Amino acid sequence: MSLKRFFNKINGIKVVIVGDVMVDSYTFGKIERNSPEAPVPIVNVENKENRIGGAANVALNIKSLGGIPYLCSCIGKDNYGKIFLDLLEKNKISTDSIIIDPKRKTTVKERVIVKKNHIVRIDNETTNDLSNKFQNILREKIFKLSKICDLLIIQDYDKGLLNKDFINEIIKKLKNKITITVDPKFKNFKYYNNVNLLKPNLIEACRGFNLNIKTISKNKIGLAAQKYLLKNKINFIMITMSKNGILIIDKKIISHFKTKSKNIIDVSGAGDTVIAIASICVFLSTSIPFLCKISNLAGKIVCQSSGVVPINKSILFDKVKENELIKDI
Repeated sequence: MSLKRFFNKINGIKVVIVGDVMVDSYTFGKIERNSPEAPVPIVNVENKENRIGGAANVALNIKSLGGIPYLCSCIGKDNYGKIFLDLLEKNKISTDSIIIDPKRKTTVKERVIVKKNHIVRIDNETTNDLSNKFQNILREKIFKLSKICDLLIIQDYDKGLLNKDFINEIIKKLKNKITITVDPKFKNFKYYNNVNLLKPNLIEACRGFNLNIKTISKNKIGLAAQKYLLKNKINFIMITMSKNGILIIDKKIISHFKTKSKNIIDVSGAGDTVIAIASICVFLSTSIPFLCKISNLAGKIVCQSSGVVPINKSILFDKVKENELIKDI
């Protein structure tokens, strides 16, 4: 497959994205003096901006790559809920499968940034489980969309949308009917069985496999992941390890792919980008080396910007070509 053909094949892929969504709110400013009231700096505000985050950022990455995202999630009936819906519409992402629960808050992560550095983050959210009523509504939307889609991505931020019964029922009904990939958090980690790809980061993987992160080695975590994969009928486990690259494990092989981590400004949202591009590669049956190298590259590109941003398809294409990844497809 040529590089151009690979990128063209992404166009029009229909993807259901299920998971916790949020508004990433940014206050950009400068510091010129400290507060006389407490030993803290005073930030003079220069600009404010809201962006869509969590599973919504996965949807935005899918759209940026040329796919068609269908986002399934829940928000609150509040001002940030309205902001979230407006941002989806602005980015031309359907709001049809976003449900509104008046008893929940729309998750907001407020960040103050000075000279591209985070000064503070304030989270305002509801993390209790979604009610059975809204779970049933959301589940039906997912099942309906799965009939017209190629791929299902579950992005779990542990904000209450996903729980054991909800996850089990979705996977039980859709396994072997649609490609399923998951970016898990620890709370629901053990419920993601019978999926095509499980993509935890190193911390989540160590907790999920009951390993001590302080004494871990790549070989030890690779063997633990392989054992877990076989037991839970998972095709691939992909462990992102920040500057140490990516481990990918299947039934037979444990592979490590390094990354060059120069010019890293902000890692926020990088996991959303990686699960988006990795899921597409799994669906298109690319080689393992290509899947990992392009995921590493995509993650690095978005980390060179401040705040949560989606991958730029043309930049990714040029970087893939520049790094000669075509030979790995």
